[in-house]
Amino acid sequence: MATRMKVIIFRVILVFVGVLFVAGYFHQRQQDQQQSSSKKEPQQEQKVKYGDTFIPFQKEEKKEELEKNSAAVSPNEGKKLADFYSSEDIATSKQVAQEFVKNLYPFDGKDLNKSINKALPFATENLQKMMKTEENTMRPTQDFFFRELKETTAVEPDEATPDALTWVVTAKGDIKNQKGQVTDHNVTTYLLQITKEKDSFKVAEYSEENSK
Repeated sequence: MATRMKVIIFRVILVFVGVLFVAGYFHQRQQDQQQSSSKKEPQQEQKVKYGDTFIPFQKEEKKEELEKNSAAVSPNEGKKLADFYSSEDIATSKQVAQEFVKNLYPFDGKDLNKSINKALPFATENLQKMMKTEENTMRPTQDFFFRELKETTAVEPDEATPDALTWVVTAKGDIKNQKGQVTDHNVTTYLLQITKEKDSFKVAEYSEENSK
């Protein structure tokens, strides 16, 4: 009898220990889940804050970009020569620009500096020095020995400035061979900056571009 009682008591103790073990296991698992969820919450909160601050930052960048673009617009946009100069100065500077081109445009294969020398009187002293020292890059060929001017047209630039009078002069002419026969046609556009030097208008700077 005593032995049977001991067996019963042992089984009860074993069941009780098993119940405690299972209860402890589920309690520990519940605590782990709570800790895991508590760790995720700060990350989500941080992500929301980042999103809230990121959107205004993008808007601020776009605002600064628009301000820069508006500041980059030239204050002289849409201005004409008449906004800064008298009609007399405009007419005189236009004539000087055309006379400069009329003398510079022609080409003579027998005298490479002929056109440059003829244009010098219409240039400032500084430009004259540059033109005299620079070598004429055009060279005569069998089909390109002469270039004869036919017409010039002068127009205002898209944007005028108070710093200097600027003109765009287009020259059209014929290309001829050594025998004087027309071999081709040419269109060259000149951008000229006109300034006053010793009470007269002179070409201070120029650039040219061959259209054909």
